[in-house]
Amino acid sequence: MRMPRVLNQDEIDAMVSAARDQSDHLQPGQRSIKPCSFRQAGQLTGGQSRAISALHEAFARSLTQSLGAYLRVVFEVTLVSVEQLAYSAFLERVPEVTYMMSFHVPQMNAAAAMQIDHSLVYPLVDILLGGTGQCEAMTREVSEIEEQIMDGVARIIVHELAVAWASFAGDLELEGRQPPAQIQRFLAPTEKTLCLSFEIKLAETKGNLNLVLPVSISNSLLRKLSSDTSYGKPRTVNYSGRRLTEAMMECPFPVMLSLTADNIPIQTLLSLSPGEVCNLGVTARTPASLAIAGRGAFDAHPVRSGRRRAAHITEPLAISQEERRQ
Repeated sequence: MRMPRVLNQDEIDAMVSAARDQSDHLQPGQRSIKPCSFRQAGQLTGGQSRAISALHEAFARSLTQSLGAYLRVVFEVTLVSVEQLAYSAFLERVPEVTYMMSFHVPQMNAAAAMQIDHSLVYPLVDILLGGTGQCEAMTREVSEIEEQIMDGVARIIVHELAVAWASFAGDLELEGRQPPAQIQRFLAPTEKTLCLSFEIKLAETKGNLNLVLPVSISNSLLRKLSSDTSYGKPRTVNYSGRRLTEAMMECPFPVMLSLTADNIPIQTLLSLSPGEVCNLGVTARTPASLAIAGRGAFDAHPVRSGRRRAAHITEPLAISQEERRQ
């Protein structure tokens, strides 16, 4: 049995001396003082930042699919930053002429806002009117007709955000566009906000989508993420996948049992008459292929179940990487 190591007197004296040297740096009654910045109080921790990023990266992926299908063009949304800053600091980043919508969170009785660069607004309007989206950004405010056209895009954004926030916020209600004068008064200049910035790529155009959340909404979001230890899991993707699986259970797919025969001359086929037997060059023990929606899925043998034809499945067929990509 191995005996525990015992320190000798010299080693004990060295440890005591090292501890005294550390305490000698402070005078009697003196405290260790570290600088403190009150501006850093309440800032996001690393864990909170990662949780919010994971949640809204899933939102960005869902929005990419939804708006891409709605616009029928190549559309990409990427989360680029998560920041806490005063509302006045956010306004300093916003161009003088911009497009800003507000939405209401009934469960918290609070409102938030989303801002879209004009470099994206007019290409979006052009695409929805049948164009290609290749147009220059305009410096004027949007017209009433353009505002109604953009309303559909804004509703899709709010809907996808409501899906991402389903666990703590419920439904979101789109309130409408905020005119320039109202943008300045939407929140108090000193109120701390959570700003989520997304980069959008549309055709040959790039621009930003910013979500501005007041402290009442951001604190509720942070509390929910802190209490949920599984925040890192893509809950929205799993929820969508479950709904897709349930919907597919009711979908019919064509199923066919067939043999892979050798090449047969066309003359042999043309000379066939009712009652004749055609040699396919396949033994009776060779399994057939059970194809689902045109793709071979199982090896199977033809059998009969009552008065119906059936297939006795033996084993699944291997799927190549090329078939998986297709």
